[in-house]
Amino acid sequence: MSEEQNPQQNQRNLAVAISAAFVAGLAIFVAIILPAEFGRDPLGTGRLLGLSSMTDATADALHSQLEFHKTDEVEFLLEPFQSLEYKYLMDLGNALVFSWSADGDLYFDLHAENITVEDAEESYAQGVASQQMGAYEAAFNGMHGWFWENRGFGTVTIRLKTSGFFVNATEFRGGGTSDRSPAPVL
Repeated sequence: MSEEQNPQQNQRNLAVAISAAFVAGLAIFVAIILPAEFGRDPLGTGRLLGLSSMTDATADALHSQLEFHKTDEVEFLLEPFQSLEYKYLMDLGNALVFSWSADGDLYFDLHAENITVEDAEESYAQGVASQQMGAYEAAFNGMHGWFWENRGFGTVTIRLKTSGFFVNATEFRGGGTSDRSPAPVL
């Protein structure tokens, strides 16, 4: 009789094991996968385990803009010990891809001035170089750009190429300003 009970017992054990695996898988899905991958946390375990913030960190691939895309190419001559600033009026979150090169070393300061807070200025990169390339994202509404100074004895030419979302550009030199409004790229 024990031989006949063995197949029934084996089938029962198999059914219990399958059921337990299904319940465990369902619990893992509801407690961990839903909060981490889909932002759903019906049990509150995602919040307790810190998994809910994982969906918040997902980067958006599309950033819609209010301004048209613009491209700007300018060239400046800096005599010995001369300086200039060139800045873009940008809104919070707007991006600017840039590259500048010079035929000699210059002191530079990539910085921004917040137009919504008085005397608020942020510097992002300073140094001495003859080129810099990168992408910049405006941390606030304001004027974003470079200060260059020729600390040498020869004339230096700077070539700046930018592409991004900005309203206009302003050159500050010798106590005066000059505005540029590159045409939108359509």
